[in-house]
Amino acid sequence: MRVTSWGVCGILVRDMSQLNVVSKADAFGVVMPAAGSGARFGGGDKLLVDLNGRSVLQRSVGLFARRWDVSRIVIVTGRERFDAYAEHLSEIVDGRKLLLVEGGRERWESVMLGLQALAGVEEAPRWVAVHDAARPLTPEAVIGEVFEMAKKMGGALPCVAEPATLKRRSGEGRVSETVDRRGLYQAQTPQCFELHGLLEGYERLRGEGRLVDVTDDAQVFERNGRAVAITEGAAINLKITTGEDAALARAILALGQI
Repeated sequence: MRVTSWGVCGILVRDMSQLNVVSKADAFGVVMPAAGSGARFGGGDKLLVDLNGRSVLQRSVGLFARRWDVSRIVIVTGRERFDAYAEHLSEIVDGRKLLLVEGGRERWESVMLGLQALAGVEEAPRWVAVHDAARPLTPEAVIGEVFEMAKKMGGALPCVAEPATLKRRSGEGRVSETVDRRGLYQAQTPQCFELHGLLEGYERLRGEGRLVDVTDDAQVFERNGRAVAITEGAAINLKITTGEDAALARAILALGQI
């Protein structure tokens, strides 16, 4: 592993002198927050768990590494993981595309640090996709559609219609109401935006103290009064949170569903 420089904010930058440059109007950068502890997984780094021959992280990064319109992939994680992740991904992504950035204590902080790093690179892309590092099975069609819609609308995210009957729980542990699920959707990633618009939105909300309860990136656009389009998600675009999720992902892969 050859490291040419260490930037501020803990950015690991490899030699990019021969990196193919995508037209800025079409180029996407991908920011993957991966600084969480994974406590609900039950021990160990869930991103390194094997899914039928490749790890969660290798599969998630591989979704974008092979795309012609992705010029940078930013992994936001703990500094202690930098070397291990860089080595782990060496056969998946061209090292000249890869940046490793030190994350924050909260997801929103990690995403904002990743956006700042991406905006600061030479030939920064116009667009950004924020994708959960623990979503390794996102279909190519889902990614393609949300990328194209973001370029038309400025912001877009894939969703699936809520399939369940929803109950609201009272303080006494009883059902207080059945929630009408019509028009309700489950948000997925990648969530895609104009890079500087999303970064400016994060910085504005941080200055106003309005990021504490933000759970996804579309909320940042929403709270800044900007429209976000919904595209088609997929049931198999699951997020690995528990050991059971990993077992389900292995079963999907064994069936050749992706």
